[in-house]
Amino acid sequence: MMPKITLIPALIKLVFLAAVIGVHTNTPLKQTIDAGHAKKKFTVGLLVYKGFDTSLVNFIRKETEEFYSCNVILLKAVPLPAFAFYAPRNRYKADSLLVFESRLVPAGIDAIAGLTHKDISTSKDGIPDWGVFGLGLCPGKACVVSAYRLQRGSKTMGELKERLIKVVLHEIGHNLGLPHCSNDPECLMTDAGGTIKQVDKERKWLCRFCRFKLG
Repeated sequence: MMPKITLIPALIKLVFLAAVIGVHTNTPLKQTIDAGHAKKKFTVGLLVYKGFDTSLVNFIRKETEEFYSCNVILLKAVPLPAFAFYAPRNRYKADSLLVFESRLVPAGIDAIAGLTHKDISTSKDGIPDWGVFGLGLCPGKACVVSAYRLQRGSKTMGELKERLIKVVLHEIGHNLGLPHCSNDPECLMTDAGGTIKQVDKERKWLCRFCRFKLG
């Protein structure tokens, strides 16, 4: 009987010791895992090309910060680069603007979003000069958005703002690695196809597939 009496307190002591060790080792281990998975906050630099309506900038900045939970920094305004101008259509080549912006990305900025009031275009489906609302590298460090076509079709400032911010968020989504979405026509990453109707159909919302891709 004596051995059993000595073993019981010993077992109780061992269990208690294991519990104490568990408490002290689990806490720092969890913190290490969390810290290892913590993502660096994405930082967008808003590049206003001269001539763009600056009264829209604060609105774009605030909406972008809230939607992507990112930092948005306003960069110094610059003129549109002459090499990007396409004289036959009196517009600017969006691809050339992305090259220009990619050269300007300063330290601490993950991507530049250019804002212009001029018409922009790119090559699409065999068409060498297709007018677009915006264009973004996917993934990449540059995108550009034009208010030209959006403003032309908007009856009120509120309507323009709603359309403009959708395009801005869409192009930044490309920079973050999101391709065009075909899962839900209301998803922000759906290809507008150059039509204002599709922009209006979309919501300031990412479908579950796009949210999953962002991680």
